[in-house]
Formats: sequence, structure tokens, C-alpha cells
Amino acid sequence: PLSTDLYLASLPGLTGTFAASIETAQLTLSVWIAAFGTMQLVAGPLSDRHGRYPVLAGGLGLYVAASVACALAPSIGLLIAARAFQAVGCCAAVVVARAVIRDVYEPRAGAKALARASTILAIGPIVGPILGSFLEVRFGHRAAFVTLALLALLLLLVVLAKPTETNRHP
Repeated sequence: PLSTDLYLASLPGLTGTFAASIETAQLTLSVWIAAFGTMQLVAGPLSDRHGRYPVLAGGLGLYVAASVACALAPSIGLLIAARAFQAVGCCAAVVVARAVIRDVYEPRAGAKALARASTILAIGPIVGPILGSFLEVRFGHRAAFVTLALLALLLLLVVLAKPTETNRHP
């Protein structure tokens, strides 16, 4: 949720920063959603074939790199492209997380784990716009993407610290 909600306060500012129309600035969200949705068709089969760990680590790595690219983007076109790659990395992490739950838990316990995770994720749409507004006012739109990169880097380091494969039959 933070991938979309954290930078929403920056949308109007993108028009000034990049001399772009609001419609073009909104493509940073539309393209993200389209790439995220499309990647769901790919990430699951990839993690089934090659294992959960490489897809998760690769997705998080891509997300970190794309978030940095978003923060450094010199034009709205490059920001839109970087957002597409950010969505691909994010989707890989989300899809693999759900697959890991299915691998590790029995159906009833898995449902409880997903419910707990959903409860935690519900905080994102509440906190994201507030934190994003603060970052936008204080530091500009690039700060939201730096924050996302740092959070994803932390997750990537946790994943790399304990490489575990839950797909027993790739």
C-alpha cells in the first residue's frame, strides 16, 4: 500500500517539477497499477518453477533499484517507466509472500496468517498519505521514493540474511 499511498501527495507537485499535465502525472499511478496487475500472471508461475526465494529476492532487488530510479528520474517519462519496474518488483514480493504462506501453513492457519497480514497492511492507506504529505512538504517528491527504497532495502537484507526456500517441488 505504501507504494501507491506514500507518493499521492506528490502528484500535484510532479506537474510543476516536470512541467507535465496532471493527466501525465497520474500515469505514474495508472502504469503502476497496470504493471502490478499484469505481473501477477507471471510472478506466481515463476516462483512455482524456479522457487520462492529467487523470485522474492529478485523482486525486492528490482523494487529497490526502481525506487532509486524514481527518486533520480530527470523527466516524467522516466519516472513513469521506473514506476512500472517498481510495480513489477512489488508484485513479485506480494505474490511470493502469499505463496510462502500456502507452502508453510495448513489452509486454516494460512487463512489466519493472511488475515493478520491484511490487518497490518491496512495501516498503509492510513499512514501513507500522512507521511507522504510530510515528506512532500518538507523534502519534495523524491523523498517518498527514497523512503520506499530504504524500506525495501531493509526487507531485502532480511531476506538475504536467511535464504529459505519453501517451494519443496519447483
